[in-house]
Amino acid sequence: MVETETVKASNISDKKLRKALTTWDLLFLSLGGIIGSGWLFAASGAAILAGPGSIFAWIIGGLIVLVIALVYSELGAMIPRSGAIVRYAQYSHGSFAGYLFGWAYFLSAVSVPAIEAEAVITYAGTYIKGLVAPTGVLSALGILLAALLMILFFFLNYLGVRIMGKTNTGMTWWKLIIPVGTVIALFVVHFNVSNFFLSTGTVPYGWSSVFAAVSLSGIVFSYLGFRQALDYGGEAKTPQRSIPRATVGSVLIGIALYTLLQVVFIGQVNWAVIGVTVGHWNALTGGVVTAPFATLASSAGLVALTYLLFADAYVSPSGTLNVYLGTSQRTLYGLGTMGYFPKSMIKVHEKHRIPVLPLLVSLLIGFVFFIPFPSWYKMVGFISSSTVFTYIVGGTALMTLRKHASEFKRPFKLRGASILSPIAFIGASEIVYWTGWPLVAYLAIAIFIGLVLWAVMVYVFKAPGKFDAKSLKAGMWVPVFVIVLVILSYIGGASFGGRGILSFPLDLIVVAFVALIFYFWSLYSGYKTEEIVEIGTLGTQYLQEEE
Repeated sequence: MVETETVKASNISDKKLRKALTTWDLLFLSLGGIIGSGWLFAASGAAILAGPGSIFAWIIGGLIVLVIALVYSELGAMIPRSGAIVRYAQYSHGSFAGYLFGWAYFLSAVSVPAIEAEAVITYAGTYIKGLVAPTGVLSALGILLAALLMILFFFLNYLGVRIMGKTNTGMTWWKLIIPVGTVIALFVVHFNVSNFFLSTGTVPYGWSSVFAAVSLSGIVFSYLGFRQALDYGGEAKTPQRSIPRATVGSVLIGIALYTLLQVVFIGQVNWAVIGVTVGHWNALTGGVVTAPFATLASSAGLVALTYLLFADAYVSPSGTLNVYLGTSQRTLYGLGTMGYFPKSMIKVHEKHRIPVLPLLVSLLIGFVFFIPFPSWYKMVGFISSSTVFTYIVGGTALMTLRKHASEFKRPFKLRGASILSPIAFIGASEIVYWTGWPLVAYLAIAIFIGLVLWAVMVYVFKAPGKFDAKSLKAGMWVPVFVIVLVILSYIGGASFGGRGILSFPLDLIVVAFVALIFYFWSLYSGYKTEEIVEIGTLGTQYLQEEE
């Protein structure tokens, strides 16, 4: 168990953070995370996997993420903290579960700047030779330029949250206007309604492909930016009011925008121009894949929009890179406050009032992801699975804290939480499963590597975050569930890369049933942790001072 002094130190450190972000800032931070490289690539990837059925994939993925966002809105308003999502599992189930979910979340957050940098260079590679191979894999020069882009935004984050937040707001206005304008322009100028009613059907590759598209094409990846309002909650002026509005609002805007973008993408495909047999969505290639909307705008004769879209290929991913570099920084900071890293990890810079060391470490670790994942399409599945895995705990943390922290003030109280919480748990579990074999296995390996890192930090660098018997018992459901998900992925449907022992849709039913069992196990395991006791004394006073 994390020592009491560590919990007190985290409260003191939290109070040093600059409280400068408004509701609009938080909303645009979340939108800045949502509208990134996903809008540039995911529509094409989803169409290749599911054809017109990709529209349903955006709606299904969006609704699942919306339920998850609603669950976290109550948690975020009740206990606003920087790096918040990595802390809630610790508050409800102790240090063992807290560390495992926190580590998985860090893996997802720290890899996003790398994938966004890859997106920028990939678009640039369509007119600058030597940056990207025909397969979409970055060359050595392309990786170097991507790394330099990350360094640029490192310095922007270093200047502090106020500058970063205001810069992001301006960039997000651009990022919002361009996709909306693209939807309108492409719909008005050229739209093939017949593409929705081809002989191959609306769902040409079956419904299993629709669910696979949710995880593998970048759909869930695109929505995951909603978490920014939660992770920056400790730096908000009025977190109790701002966090729920920004979190839920960003997801609703994202669902509407991305669904419309997928509709116009399907309607814009001109089979004669791209040289693909009518209805063969899985054969899409060339510019429709490497620069989807810019290629479609060009084929429709929209020259000005084409240039704007190539310009946006720099702005949208760069804006998300900017946000997520700060998110990974705050994730490490959050893990540091829980005692898993040395105290230097939670030291706040006196002038800029941000934790500087986590920012530098996040940048360096982000570089590492270029090695196994040198292209956007290679990295997106891993990020989706690792991020959504961390969201599994949201529903059970909410219900556990309602039981063991009932005295806490809840500015936003979710109606129907007893129903929505297990739905969020099951939905997140299904998304991880849809990522497919072997990505689920890779995720499990990465999570268990985190335990090795924990041992090094605690026993070599003397970090105080040891696990006691109570937290080990309360969090044991987490590693067991990881192993079970790997097994289900291996024996699952062939559409998800499995052996096909469980065929579709039986596999989805089995995953939902198993997830429900683990949901109730997790509820039974939750307890009133030391962190909740301390927040109930120091933390409640801290929140009242901010109000």
